[in-house]
Amino acid sequence: MQFIETLRELESLFQAGFERNEESLDEFGKTKSTQLKAYLVESNLPINNIPCPTITDIWHKLESSNWYSIRDASSPNSLFLDTSRGRIWVLYSLMDAQKSDYLINKWVKDTRCLDKCWLSRNQLLHWENLSNGWIERGIGIKFSDGLSPEETAGNLSFKAWYGVNRNIPGLSSLIQNAKNDFAIASTRWQKRSEDGGSLSVEWYSNGKVTINRATNVDEVLMWVGEMADRYTESLMHATDLRNSNMGAFEIDFTQGIDLDAFSDTVSKGRGNMNLWLIEMEKSPDFRRYKGVDLHTWDRILLDVGLDYVYLTVPGDGCINAAPRLAVTQGEDNAGKAAIYHDGEEVFA
Repeated sequence: MQFIETLRELESLFQAGFERNEESLDEFGKTKSTQLKAYLVESNLPINNIPCPTITDIWHKLESSNWYSIRDASSPNSLFLDTSRGRIWVLYSLMDAQKSDYLINKWVKDTRCLDKCWLSRNQLLHWENLSNGWIERGIGIKFSDGLSPEETAGNLSFKAWYGVNRNIPGLSSLIQNAKNDFAIASTRWQKRSEDGGSLSVEWYSNGKVTINRATNVDEVLMWVGEMADRYTESLMHATDLRNSNMGAFEIDFTQGIDLDAFSDTVSKGRGNMNLWLIEMEKSPDFRRYKGVDLHTWDRILLDVGLDYVYLTVPGDGCINAAPRLAVTQGEDNAGKAAIYHDGEEVFA
């Protein structure tokens, strides 16, 4: 098989997949080719210090670009990495969803100094503020009570795909109430252009996007890149705020936190929070911790109340711990989350 060697060849590969799916939709009403997926990844090290997701492979730089291919023999021309933004990478995958998610999740979890980009509700809803044709087509709400024992845990999880809300009485208010109280785990958006082209995407809070439908590869790369740019800017801004006064990040939630279950989780370094902490102070409505962020093994300090968290990242520690904690706790047991630093909302 001939491997992709240039960015132009890569764009042609993506475009061919979009066109095959459009033809298949017209003829059979469903897509034929594997849908393109992209994962936003935060790295604290340059690429030559980070292993490939497939472990046995090496990075192959595409000609005259900051892009790399991963030439896995079992899935050739299926994984490509855009490192043009420096710290925030975009990994594109043409593998099937199950294999792709497993591989990327394991890669990030097992590699020190890699983390996902944890998208806040404002980032997931970013497209509604644009005036260039984006329409919200669906939303995913998640509340898994992940800190509690399985036999007593409560769960709420639903995805709603919708069109014209006014044709379904009560739907708009139901969706708005859910947005106000619970964490948003995903959003689906559609954009139609004047030339008849269509772009349909689903963004997830763990930094993944699935391209459900597209007609133009340049448009896809531009809109995925915009989210990566927004996250890059948010991370840099939050880091500058931390460096200016070394203050804490305040994370506010709409639902209560089970403090005993939280302590049990972080003391064992379990779960997507990726924190390993020691409890220093304890009262019925408050806990104080110190420990490390397992992402980079930097020190962190944490104060946790019934519906808030104060996170202090000393020295040169990675600020990505703030959105990770906000998103994972918001979805697991604490509802809608917002992050502030000295009264200014960040990662918004």
